[in-house]
Amino acid sequence: MNVPELYRARGDGPFGERLAAPGPDRLNWHDILAIFNRRIKLFAIVAFIIFEIAQLLTWRTPNQYTATAEVALNRVAAQVAPKGSDIVDDEQNSGDVDTEVQVLLSRDLAGKVVDELKLAADPDFGGRAKANPRQAAINRLLAGLDVARVKTAFAMTLAFQDTDPVRAAKIVNNYARIYAQQQVDSKRAANANATRFLAGQIAQLREQAQNDMRAVQDYRVRNNLLTTTGATLTEQEISTYNQQVARARAEAVQDSARLNTARRQLIRGANGADIGQSLASPVIQGLRQQRATISGRVADLSSHYGERYPDLVQARSQLRDIDLQIQTEVLRELSSLDAQARVSSQGLSSLQSSLGGANAALAKNTQAMTALDDLTRRATTSQSLYETYLDRYKAVVAQAGTEVSNARVLSEASVPTVPSSPNVFLNLLLGLILGIGLGATAAIATELFYTGFTTGAEIEQRLGLPYLGGIPALKSIAPREATPLATVEQFPRSVFAESFRAILASVRHGRDGRHGVIAVTSALPGEGKSTLSICLAAASAIGSNERVIAIDLDVTRHRLSDMAIREPGKPGLREVLRDGAAVDEALVQIAGSNFYVLPITTPFDKTEQITRGGLVHALVATLREHFGLIILDCPPLLPVAEARDIVALADDVVLVAAWRQTRESALLNAIRLLPPSAVAKTGIALTKIDMKKQVRFGAGDATSLYKKYREYYAA
Repeated sequence: MNVPELYRARGDGPFGERLAAPGPDRLNWHDILAIFNRRIKLFAIVAFIIFEIAQLLTWRTPNQYTATAEVALNRVAAQVAPKGSDIVDDEQNSGDVDTEVQVLLSRDLAGKVVDELKLAADPDFGGRAKANPRQAAINRLLAGLDVARVKTAFAMTLAFQDTDPVRAAKIVNNYARIYAQQQVDSKRAANANATRFLAGQIAQLREQAQNDMRAVQDYRVRNNLLTTTGATLTEQEISTYNQQVARARAEAVQDSARLNTARRQLIRGANGADIGQSLASPVIQGLRQQRATISGRVADLSSHYGERYPDLVQARSQLRDIDLQIQTEVLRELSSLDAQARVSSQGLSSLQSSLGGANAALAKNTQAMTALDDLTRRATTSQSLYETYLDRYKAVVAQAGTEVSNARVLSEASVPTVPSSPNVFLNLLLGLILGIGLGATAAIATELFYTGFTTGAEIEQRLGLPYLGGIPALKSIAPREATPLATVEQFPRSVFAESFRAILASVRHGRDGRHGVIAVTSALPGEGKSTLSICLAAASAIGSNERVIAIDLDVTRHRLSDMAIREPGKPGLREVLRDGAAVDEALVQIAGSNFYVLPITTPFDKTEQITRGGLVHALVATLREHFGLIILDCPPLLPVAEARDIVALADDVVLVAAWRQTRESALLNAIRLLPPSAVAKTGIALTKIDMKKQVRFGAGDATSLYKKYREYYAA
């Protein structure tokens, strides 16, 4: 887990504050604008170079002239043989147009054009080729030729590009003419082939048709099928039989039903009148009427006379006689119905037998007709094919010598007067667009590989440590003196001096606790930590009653001492730590103010460590009693291990990074080397900020507004 992740996981920053979540991982318009502001020179150089290359290539490219002709294809072509044969010229379709495009691009046709115009001998075309100039001319011709279909029309455009406009027009026109003539030659050859082919086919088809017709006649004789409708009578007979069987079956069912009804009534003991009514016999119906009359008379007499009355006795005798007659007639009708039912059944059986025989005959005829149909179709097909080929043969013979081309020239090419290439405007426009694109790509790619820091927001987002402030580069501001310290002393209200006070304010307001000792260090040498240390102390002391001291603890370079020593030979840090010299004797007072420097006047030995024995710890503890602010100019963290022990003495740590120079990896490694207790007290300060460039580079940073507030500071 890196340093930013460590503090975000804990939820607090090194100074106890809550760290904000990093911004969205995407570029916005402000970021893009800032990138172009930072890389405007690179962008402009790349874009200018690409544009100049495009311009140079355009001027150096020779003018090319394009001649164009149009050729149309006939929509419907003559057919020299039936469809399905080997020789067919059907109606042209879209695929045929694409085929003709390939024909125009063929080497064979190109060779004919080369031979026609003698291009192989033209020194500007193919005549300079030492080996096979004809093939060289063909290659040159095909390289400059462009054939394209006109949208969905049955037409093509032929275009040829050449440095000579007259030669370009001549080549295109001859190409179109030779192509159209080749169409005629192809048709003549096809017609000759078709004539020979059809003549041979006709002889074979005539013999085949005769053989097939003879086979049909022989089959009819063998199977007694002398007419084409040999099975019609059998089919009609079967239809008649089916109708008769249906009627006979219905009559038999009806007779059987009547007989069964009468028998059931007779068995149930119904009187003769009821049975006669069911049989619908007129005799029985008449007897039934007589019985009804006599029954009425018997009833009338019974109501007036006794049982022995002669008329009543006679009437009852007549009633019995009539019942006997009805019974006799019923039995006779039953016998008649039985006989009729048997006749109906026998007639039905006879008709069914006849129908079966007719069906057998029909099946036999059907089998014979199936084979006859197959033979007939074969004979018809042979005859039809023979007649078709015969008609086609006559047509081919008739059209011999009248062949026309399937293509015609719609418009011939005229000599072009305006070059088609190079297109100066388009080339320059493309060069400009490409230059802008590559320039932008170079700017963005350079920015992606850039690992320095420009703004405080970048520091806080990428490192997770608070940003304390930035120090301007002395050359980018005004007013100024020759040195940073002199500038702070002479112009205490300048933007340069205020930048150090801002860092001090950020340190003191960063967290609760004491802020008497501030350690200033960096990841690598040369990042401006000594300048920040001495100027930070000077800016704090000016106009204040607080005593301030800056101690040079960088025993290797001691840049702070070089800036402060004004009395050579005085004791310094080494004498105080090793020889017991008094601190007051070693201090250097700056400009009669409350600002003092404890310099290194005598070099330390290479193996000597100033933190050994706790001498520096004791010195700092002693100075706390006499000075309100102690600035420790520490060695850089990466090359000097002792720097980690020194920064542990401080209440606050200022980690210095050079603006747009110090790499992120260097700062991360330096932060990892800090003691855990020191990390929580560390903030980042940027030095050497070019305020003129920061206005363009540091979008969103306070220093980017320098133009707006620089007039506020008095000299």
